[in-house]
Amino acid sequence: MHNVTEHIGRIRQFDVVVVGSGVSGSAAAMTAARAGAKVALLEKLDTYGGSAALSAGMFWTAPDLEAYQKRIPLGDAELGARLIQDYPEALAELRASGVRVATEPQLDIMTFGIGYSTDIKAILAWCRNEVVAASGEARTNAPVVDLVHNGRRVTGAIVREHDDTLTRYDAAAVILTTGGFQGARDKLTRYIGPNADRLLLRSNPGSVGDGLRLARGAGAGGTKAMSTFYGHLIGSPVKRFEPEDYLPYSQYYSGSTVLVNLRGERFADETQGDELLNQALTFQPEARGILIFDHHVRVTEGTEEPFPGLGTIDRYAIAVEAGATHAEASTLAELIDAVAAWGVDKVNLIATLDRYKAAVVSGGGVARGVAVAPTARGPQTGPFYALMVQPSITFTFGGIRTDERGRVLDHDGHPVPGLYAAGADIGGLSNYGYAGGLAPGYITGRWAGESAARATSHQVPADAAFAV
Repeated sequence: MHNVTEHIGRIRQFDVVVVGSGVSGSAAAMTAARAGAKVALLEKLDTYGGSAALSAGMFWTAPDLEAYQKRIPLGDAELGARLIQDYPEALAELRASGVRVATEPQLDIMTFGIGYSTDIKAILAWCRNEVVAASGEARTNAPVVDLVHNGRRVTGAIVREHDDTLTRYDAAAVILTTGGFQGARDKLTRYIGPNADRLLLRSNPGSVGDGLRLARGAGAGGTKAMSTFYGHLIGSPVKRFEPEDYLPYSQYYSGSTVLVNLRGERFADETQGDELLNQALTFQPEARGILIFDHHVRVTEGTEEPFPGLGTIDRYAIAVEAGATHAEASTLAELIDAVAAWGVDKVNLIATLDRYKAAVVSGGGVARGVAVAPTARGPQTGPFYALMVQPSITFTFGGIRTDERGRVLDHDGHPVPGLYAAGADIGGLSNYGYAGGLAPGYITGRWAGESAARATSHQVPADAAFAV
């Protein structure tokens, strides 16, 4: 902490400053602006929307608390309960805005959720328009480099301008919504563990833990779930991986395959779903795996539309075109020979598949120490396929400790005055299991925006004690 008053080139006054313009920041800014606060929505990149703008647009979460706790037993039950409680109201708010929201819900999203297809880019634009209409401001290329404290509370933020000068934004409340720390390789290794720095980034590049850094500098506590994250399996290798590739390259159907590591061993129950297999693969040798499946899977789950708007595409064929290591054979024995040529232990792979098929025939159980679900289906109808895959990361699940009002808490559970957080910057709502992205982001943003707007009546005047 040091006094930087002499370095500030400009001082601006707002009621609420929101750091980050993804779905949580946009919702927070809009909510605060609608409550009468003068809001500054600050985005450090040159475009708005963060990772939300790259998503499929599904607004979903758990249908009830029981389903949430079954899928995410390590999740924060208080946050989960309010998320589910507020979902209908948030959905109604989106419908009232006039943006596209599907009439019929999609069920069993990520094996358990319920949600509706939306136009996420329209939602983000609507939120910004509401902020500006309420005499607020939305800016890109405005990185927040530090928070401002007066010894008692957070009272603003310092923004680095394009000419390298600093502007101080004085405010009664600051909301952190910077999208997690998936873009910071050192943080991935520190919090997630071995191989995490090899994760393919399936996200905007700006989410490098700014929110976590700023919050901890202000005294915030940490959360559970620091070692867990969301992403999907991607073919390996890929010639390129740009934002337009994130959705079509994702192998959503992996839950219907047999997934083995480079030793030819299964290591997880595949029916858990691709986003959980993605995490489990991270800690396997070289963070690489092989999907083994038959023609039935390729032309059904491997081709069908996982979310409205994504289209019916052959994901295996797209992975092959992108450069992924692959094999095709008319018999399973021939496929095993092809995979063995990649350096996979043939004897081990045969034993793995034999035990797996036996467990499937028996209606599920355990094969070589790994669960086989009663709903599992082994490769049956040729041709047969093998695809090398790698894990990716879209956002992290751990982060800043908050309550169900969006207030940032210190290590003892007390609110840090003037500081709020939402979206992927907060931790524990998802924990290995995934409670959704857009809906939790939007809803937690509403919590933080509402609380921050209430704090505007307690604004502390600027004085010489400002420091960062």
